[in-house]
Amino acid sequence: MRHPTMTAVVTLMFGIVGLSACDKRPIYASAALPAPGTQVPAFAFAGSGGSDSVRSTDLRGAPTVLALWSTHCPYQVPWVASFDSLARAYGPRGVRFVVLADDAPGRVLDSVLARSPWRSAVADIGVASGRLAGLFDGSRAAPEKATDRVQFVLPSFLLLGPDGYVVGRAFGPAISDFRPALDSLLNAASVTPRR
Repeated sequence: MRHPTMTAVVTLMFGIVGLSACDKRPIYASAALPAPGTQVPAFAFAGSGGSDSVRSTDLRGAPTVLALWSTHCPYQVPWVASFDSLARAYGPRGVRFVVLADDAPGRVLDSVLARSPWRSAVADIGVASGRLAGLFDGSRAAPEKATDRVQFVLPSFLLLGPDGYVVGRAFGPAISDFRPALDSLLNAASVTPRR
């Protein structure tokens, strides 16, 4: 008979290994999420399921949560639950949710998306085909800012204001930390200037 404490320890160890292998997967050593106050690099990725392309220029006009994700990781439950909760609470209030999947198009991606609880809450899904890290690798453009970098990992999230500038960034289930900033953005948009 197995000892309950030993079983819990082994389960925890496998959970930690899974988390470090998936949630902390470094793509490029120099790739990093853009800092608050900067714009997302320009991109245009094919949409999933043959839909129109997903472009960075389309992420303006409303607060947007941009999820950077891949099907490679089995450790998805915490971020999926947080993402789904956020989308259900803020989607009806006008916040746009967009996913960029670092996967190639095809059966695996389509199968995972078909089973994803958040699929109906997402406005667009772009298929990056392994190009996400390159999109966020600014080392060639600004090597002097290398000390300012936050390691790029999946899943990661960016909160963009209606002007397309980054308001916040988060990793994994910490996406729930976006709530105060989303409330602030929505309150600011609802205030009409006096004449």
